[in-house]
Amino acid sequence: MRKLKFETDDSKLGLTKSTGFIWADNTGIYIEYQVSDNILELYKSKVNEVFISYSTIDTIRYKKSLFFSGGTVFIALNTLKKMSKIPFLINLELNIKLKRKQKNQGKDFTVNTQLDLQSFRLNELNNS
Repeated sequence: MRKLKFETDDSKLGLTKSTGFIWADNTGIYIEYQVSDNILELYKSKVNEVFISYSTIDTIRYKKSLFFSGGTVFIALNTLKKMSKIPFLINLELNIKLKRKQKNQGKDFTVNTQLDLQSFRLNELNNS
C-alpha cells in the first residue's frame, strides 16, 4: 500500500506539529512521524516509528472537513500500551489530519484499512 502523508497539530497549545507517513498491511498500521515546533521549525525530534496491530484497533473512520482541508482519519484504539508518546493521540483515538490534496488518498486508506481490519477479525474467529 502507498504511504499517506499527514501533518497534524499537537495538543500542546498548537506550539508543535507532527509530520509523517502512515501506511497499512495485513498485520496492522505503521506510523512514521517527526515532531517540530510550529513557528520556525527550528526544533525537530528524531523520527519515531510506531506499529499498531489490528488487535489493538477498534474502529477506523474518515471524516471530511467542513472547510477546505483534506479531512481527518480517526483510529480508535482499545489499549494505550506503547502508545502514550504519540503526540496526536487524543481520548484513545489517533487524529490524523490531511491536507486537501491527500483527501482522496485518505479515503482510500480508510476503506482499505477497514477491509484489512475486518479480514483480520474474521481470521481470528476462524482460528479460535
